[in-house]
Amino acid sequence: MTPPEESSLTFNVVWTGDVFTYLHPFVSSQLAWSRARFRFVANGCPPEQVAAMEAYRARHPDRVVEVMDVSPEVMVAHGVALDRVRAQRDDGEHFCLIDPDIKAGGPWLDEFCALAGEAAAVTSGREVWSASNVLPEGHVGVPGEVFYDRQGFTFGSPHLALYRRAELDATCERWGVGLGSAGPDLRPDATDALASQGHRYLVYDTAKIVNCLLQHDGGRLVHLELPQLVHIGGLAHYLFPPAYRTTPEGIVEPDWTVHEIMAPRHEVTRYTARTLRALADGEAPPPVPEGLDADMAERLAVVHREVVDLIARYGPGTSWG
Repeated sequence: MTPPEESSLTFNVVWTGDVFTYLHPFVSSQLAWSRARFRFVANGCPPEQVAAMEAYRARHPDRVVEVMDVSPEVMVAHGVALDRVRAQRDDGEHFCLIDPDIKAGGPWLDEFCALAGEAAAVTSGREVWSASNVLPEGHVGVPGEVFYDRQGFTFGSPHLALYRRAELDATCERWGVGLGSAGPDLRPDATDALASQGHRYLVYDTAKIVNCLLQHDGGRLVHLELPQLVHIGGLAHYLFPPAYRTTPEGIVEPDWTVHEIMAPRHEVTRYTARTLRALADGEAPPPVPEGLDADMAERLAVVHREVVDLIARYGPGTSWG
């Protein structure tokens, strides 16, 4: 197939709660370094956030095609929000999605478009905090940050993806699945198909089931990482999680931060949120905390550098602000 033109693609960006306030500069960078169009998908956002998205769209009418509120009252799962878009909108030969905490530091769509001419799906989006995107031994589920199994099979990423619409729709219809399918909702034939691949698990994150079955049906999925894309990873989920907890020190944080396995993600997203909030308030960004191991200190140094640059280029007072 002929590779798509950048301008023919529409990327769906799902916004939750009030995260648009802090994360829209990331998406501005995505616009600045591409010729694609974007759809803002509101998911459990208050009216003032939807209004802010509409104001942004009005400033960039040639790039943001619409603000679509798929769930005004409550936040639904990421994949469910995307399935609602897919059911109601037709953007042509491809269905595309991208997370709102990915910074583009240069042209980023050329290589994806080239691969999209050969593959049924192309994904990307390794997180700053992730040390490995391979499924751990004995894991009972496939989290969003897992892109490969231990034998090299590609589960793909739910963070940035280009799907050929015809093949995506055919797989979804054949197996009765969607991007929001999580596992317990599967029909027996879909469960058997996953088992025949060696990929039967208890639960799957956004698009993992579709990506497995797409390949079961003969489609090719390619995962590509580019140095000009920096994905914080899980930042929206930190800023607006479904549930909270209060630490012994009286700090209110997302409930998932209690799990030790989430410690690296917590460290990165907490520091990124502090940095974004400081810059939004006109304050100096916080220094990288002391006492971290060398690996985490380097990851936070990357966050500091990239977020400071992001706000300088795309924050308040700029043409994108």
